[in-house]
Amino acid sequence: MQREWQPDELVESWTLAGDDWRSVGNKSGATRPGFALLLKFFEAEARFPQRAEEIPPQAVGYAAEQVGVETEEFGHYS
Repeated sequence: MQREWQPDELVESWTLAGDDWRSVGNKSGATRPGFALLLKFFEAEARFPQRAEEIPPQAVGYAAEQVGVETEEFGHYS
């Protein structure tokens, strides 16, 4: 997966839409961005990441913003 993302690429690949919100909506704390990132990573790569470091930092910030939690919360997701 690419490490550097342009803003339009983030929007295209990492934006939660439709059913994504139903799946993420009942999550709280670190689980919200964690689940969102796993979902979008799976859509892009057809697999789950083996390590958190596989998820681009820009995507972590973008997902945290979308779900309304601090970016640091993802660090607490196991």
